[in-house]
Amino acid sequence: MDEKLDRERRVKKRFRVKEGALAFVGTVPGTIIDISEAGIALNYTVFEQKPEGRFRLDIFFEDDEFALPDIEAEIVADSQTMAESGYIDVPVRRLGLRFCELSDGQQDKLRYFILHNTTSAA
Repeated sequence: MDEKLDRERRVKKRFRVKEGALAFVGTVPGTIIDISEAGIALNYTVFEQKPEGRFRLDIFFEDDEFALPDIEAEIVADSQTMAESGYIDVPVRRLGLRFCELSDGQQDKLRYFILHNTTSAA
């Protein structure tokens, strides 16, 4: 999809995330690329079966001792990308996820994360 059209389609502004923020899909970590109040993009190394449909993920950022567990999300975009290390031939996917229904507490923690752990608009 055209990147310009994709940006126009988004309702919430996306922000680049500080290095070191992770989202876990099951036990497999993914590097968070950007985030909004409506969704998240992450690079995810495929060791097992790729997630499909709706699933739960956990967001962690050790520098801020931040944890936001048990977020329901669904895939809206999935593409192959290059691994950050040129030494390993591991399949890496870039996942665009839309958050499903968040509780008030989850929304508050997500806003905190965006306010304190992002660097710029994506």
